[in-house]
Amino acid sequence: MPELKYEGIVLPGIILLVISLFSFLILGFAGFRTVLSMLIAMFLPFYLVLNNFDLSQSEKFAFSFFIGIMLLPSLSYWLGFVVSFRISIFIAIAVLLLAAYAIKKFHKK
Repeated sequence: MPELKYEGIVLPGIILLVISLFSFLILGFAGFRTVLSMLIAMFLPFYLVLNNFDLSQSEKFAFSFFIGIMLLPSLSYWLGFVVSFRISIFIAIAVLLLAAYAIKKFHKK
């Protein structure tokens, strides 16, 4: 049985392109911006954190997607009790990006 391992960036890029195209066709430019910003805000910080560890490309994409769906809204929600909800979203994303930078700086591959 062949091994199902793919380490390239082409397939995730194609998937992102298809998602962007369908969101543009169905929802227009506003839908395209919304979907793209959600992917960047919820996916990118966790991908950068997981990029510091010895994981395959597909594991990084899958884990960052599911962790982003779970952790970013939770952090924003609980921080929203202290400050405004809109500000809490930006603070949560900034904290996660700083965490990714700190992990990269202190964790040697």
